[in-house]
Amino acid sequence: MEEKIVLRESTPADSEKLGQFFYEIPTQALLDVKIRREIDFFSLYRRLQQKFHNYILEETNAFQNNQILGTASFLLQDMKTEKEVLKTAYACDLRVSHQRKAVLNWSRHFLPQLQKLIATEKVDHFITSINMESMQAINAFIRTKQKRSNKPLYELIRKFNLVSIHGFYPLLFKVNPFIKVGFLEKQDHKKFIRYLSEKLQTLDLVPTAMTEDLEKYIQDSLIYSFKNFVVARDAKDNIVGVCYPLSSSLLQEYFPQEYNQQSDNFRQFLKFASFFGVGRKLTRPFSRTQKDQTLNFQFLHFLFFEHPEVFQSMVKFTYNQSKQNEFLIYPYEQSMYTHRPPIGTIHSESPYALYEIRTPDAIDAGIAPLKAKLSKNIWLDGYLF
Repeated sequence: MEEKIVLRESTPADSEKLGQFFYEIPTQALLDVKIRREIDFFSLYRRLQQKFHNYILEETNAFQNNQILGTASFLLQDMKTEKEVLKTAYACDLRVSHQRKAVLNWSRHFLPQLQKLIATEKVDHFITSINMESMQAINAFIRTKQKRSNKPLYELIRKFNLVSIHGFYPLLFKVNPFIKVGFLEKQDHKKFIRYLSEKLQTLDLVPTAMTEDLEKYIQDSLIYSFKNFVVARDAKDNIVGVCYPLSSSLLQEYFPQEYNQQSDNFRQFLKFASFFGVGRKLTRPFSRTQKDQTLNFQFLHFLFFEHPEVFQSMVKFTYNQSKQNEFLIYPYEQSMYTHRPPIGTIHSESPYALYEIRTPDAIDAGIAPLKAKLSKNIWLDGYLF
């Protein structure tokens, strides 16, 4: 029986089989997690309202009993920097079988696909996000033993941390009583749009759809709603902070498989903290229970504030508004000291990094790397699902 390994673009008919393969392979770091999509595997990309290409590495045979060996997606967006608009492709949802033939063939097929996207979609830069505690990903993509002309190069753009907040230490965490926090009210709509638009101007790689017409962007969004924005006001009723708590369940389901020693110690501490009512438990891993249970949290998107006391007040409000089995997460660049976890929070931090995937042709042609075009902090909200 003759077998052949090919890389092809997926179709809607691949959705169920692709979802099963995607779920079977966990992301590995301090906490191994499996991710499950809805029946329609591509529904996440549609809710994000981004053009996408998903590819399948497949082993075919004469009996049409094809086996998926790997998959990856590219989400296409126009992003704004201070001087120009760039077409970016965010490489995400990479899953490759541990079989040797899968790893070798994925590398061989990956570069031609990048070159095809450059030609057909006019992509300027490819971006991907990597958990720096995932040694498997780092060894496979970043710390390659030698630079080959048939493989893409991963070049660091920025480092950032992903913070998770699980509770508050009594007496150590305090909020300013003169800062009022609540959900966006109708009379503040115009003031809110103006405030948020000004804040987005301080960042690079913000989607142009936001910068050109923020109000329309939110109105047309399938994941954001004006009424769910959190707004902080000072004593004079000026807006001094905003954020948007987005439930993980609206995007996809996360199932913890196994905690390493460090993360399991933190989980045990949270059990102790929850007993005294100052923290919330983490979901038990599949390795202990032999039962899949979702990990529930809220992403803090559009997180802007004037000073740390505002940040503390918004964190406390969104935490209290969330469910008893949820915690909060948000990213910040390591240079943004104001965004470090507030004093008195029970939290953890994981190091991440944004990398540009560069083709040998782009390097040989002397095309400037993405990091050379950036002068501000980066919009990170789109790299965390």
